[in-house]
Amino acid sequence: MSEKFLDSYSMGEMISVSLPQELKEISGLEWVGKDQLWAVEDESAEIFRINPQTGDIIQKMKFGKKADFEDLVVIDGTAWILQSNGDIYKVTDPFGTTSETTQFEFPSIGKRDMETLLASENKKALWIFCKDCEIDKGSEGASAFKFDLETLQFDITPFHKLESKDLKPLLQNQNSKSLKIQPSAAAFHPIEKKIYVISSSGNWLSIMGADLNPLEVHRLDPILFKQPEGITFDPAGNLYISNEAAGGQPNLLIFPYKP
Repeated sequence: MSEKFLDSYSMGEMISVSLPQELKEISGLEWVGKDQLWAVEDESAEIFRINPQTGDIIQKMKFGKKADFEDLVVIDGTAWILQSNGDIYKVTDPFGTTSETTQFEFPSIGKRDMETLLASENKKALWIFCKDCEIDKGSEGASAFKFDLETLQFDITPFHKLESKDLKPLLQNQNSKSLKIQPSAAAFHPIEKKIYVISSSGNWLSIMGADLNPLEVHRLDPILFKQPEGITFDPAGNLYISNEAAGGQPNLLIFPYKP
């Protein structure tokens, strides 16, 4: 296995942490505050607090009924959780005594499957990325929509589209293969101020500017990245990627930040 992963992250310093089978379908990951790692998984409608050193579940709380939950963002202690149909759940005071859940239904745009939720840099909007939406007519592109955090309204006109024709020329290796644009998760790098987008379908990771202009695209080793569905950074820039079980053990891959 090559030691090089990304310019600031090395395979040789990677730490792999096994996660309990309760998180076998871990689908969203978010670093919160100074030392907390939160996650959601596909079906349980629960938010989990995980020990990032051991992988143990420290706390969990149920916020709704079972559904297909794909990602989460935490802003000022409030969790925002994405369902695959585009609905967003606002969960105030998670793990507290006054927790309350509000659901915002995504307006219909036809058949859709959405897995990626990201807060804009100014934290005034949530960005929702299609994985497989009817409007995109295949896997060559993925539309992105906004949810305004001030008006609590969706804008169903896409504000951006990730497209294969823009990303594929940047591939660092295996340029001859096709590139499915079906993002699984995304996170803002707290130091570089860039966006990292990961895709389980097609096994790739892209580094983009804050305006979503693609800068780099890297293939992921499918043996190591079995089914990457979550990505986040801690305040020091250390990178965390979660893999669903994919028939084995779910895990958390940690890459120390060495710019």
